[in-house]
Amino acid sequence: MMQLNHRLFLLVLSTILFISSCGDDEGSATSETEQVNQWILSVMEEVYFWTDEIPANPNLSQDPGNFFTSLLSSQDRFSAIFADFNELTNQLDGVVMEAGYELAVVRENGTNNVVGAITYIKENSPAQSAGLQRGDIIRRISGQAMNTNNFRSVLQNISQNHTIDYERFNFDTNQNESFQQDISVIQLSENPNFLDTTYTTQNGKKVGYYVYNFFSQGVGSSTQYRDEMDQIFAGFKAANIDELILDLRYNSGGSVASATNFASLIAPGVTSETVFFLNRWNDLLQQEFENDPKFESSLRGNFLEKTENIGDNLTSQRIFVLVGPGTASASELMINGLIPFLNVIIIGGTTVGKNVGSIPIEDTENPDNNYGLLPIVFQIANSLGQSDYADGFVPGPEFQVTDFQFPLRQLGDVEEPLLSAALAEIEGQLGGRKSSAKSDIDVDYLMSTKELNPVRQELVIR
Repeated sequence: MMQLNHRLFLLVLSTILFISSCGDDEGSATSETEQVNQWILSVMEEVYFWTDEIPANPNLSQDPGNFFTSLLSSQDRFSAIFADFNELTNQLDGVVMEAGYELAVVRENGTNNVVGAITYIKENSPAQSAGLQRGDIIRRISGQAMNTNNFRSVLQNISQNHTIDYERFNFDTNQNESFQQDISVIQLSENPNFLDTTYTTQNGKKVGYYVYNFFSQGVGSSTQYRDEMDQIFAGFKAANIDELILDLRYNSGGSVASATNFASLIAPGVTSETVFFLNRWNDLLQQEFENDPKFESSLRGNFLEKTENIGDNLTSQRIFVLVGPGTASASELMINGLIPFLNVIIIGGTTVGKNVGSIPIEDTENPDNNYGLLPIVFQIANSLGQSDYADGFVPGPEFQVTDFQFPLRQLGDVEEPLLSAALAEIEGQLGGRKSSAKSDIDVDYLMSTKELNPVRQELVIR
């Protein structure tokens, strides 16, 4: 059976949309806005997962962004529209105008004060050049302090050159130190393969640890990120690891193809005939796909056969997945898709709960229409038909560990709480290694800066 055939799917989609657009009354005089909105409507009526909930007579004279929003189901948390389709595709590939740091935005308990805790720094970024580190606490952005009323508007400043006032915990003195730094932004291509290493536990287990921050094969038609992932798992295989810890706590989604490749490196005993996931579309597309054998791969996706697969190395037939409130879509597909094949132990906090996915759509007929759409078009399940994680995956009581214990340890540090919990379970002494350092910051999590960008939580067929 073939892997999900994107070209065939997009071919049938474009055919449906072309037939639909030809049915419009081309003789009527319409404004440019109405033409764009008519295109949006025709797309949504054909491919939207909740197409039966689209209003009967939407107002075509609205701004396209507002018009698109007016079509959405109350169940839809994720569909998005972009004024520039190229911006959409760049963001899907991790190419963004930014400084190169991600934040967990948190409220200090007992106050309305909001601060940003740097969760990780991206390679070759201005933030890296400026010496910023995971755990730095940003208190002002371009001179503005954040509170529960203004933090979203203040955070908009980080997409342009800005100044930050921040604190860093000094583990030697057990004190916070204050700094100010000018930060520039560039068009940055983030590599999702953030960190990989191995540990040997006290009971002699060889553990592979892999931090992966979004799902992408590579920029454009490149397969750079996928190829690097394959090499990382080839290294794990050569090292004869017994256990695997996947760190997806900051991974809010991306490409289905990348998730398929990832899972194919882990699941034991799978072949290209083994189902990884199942798709359900709206009634129109579902019927199209079910009636034509060549679209069978649009209904299901199979594993790939990978020589780098480490499934048979995992003698315990389990993996550990570190998650948090920013873990979404393709990350959740990974968890759900691997459950039929392995014992998946989830450590951290409750995930977002995104069991639906999108395709990026542009108007190929009208060169004056630059808008791009990213509507929800399918629901996804594992090979057992399970798709019941719309409220997120919840770790078991013994594995509920908050990421936001300050000061933040560096990713890969065995005293970092989520990694520590996984290593402690592998060693048979759940409870983990405890850090003696403690700052005076006690917080409630509000959001991640990835949530400022709707593409960051997508599960996308491309």
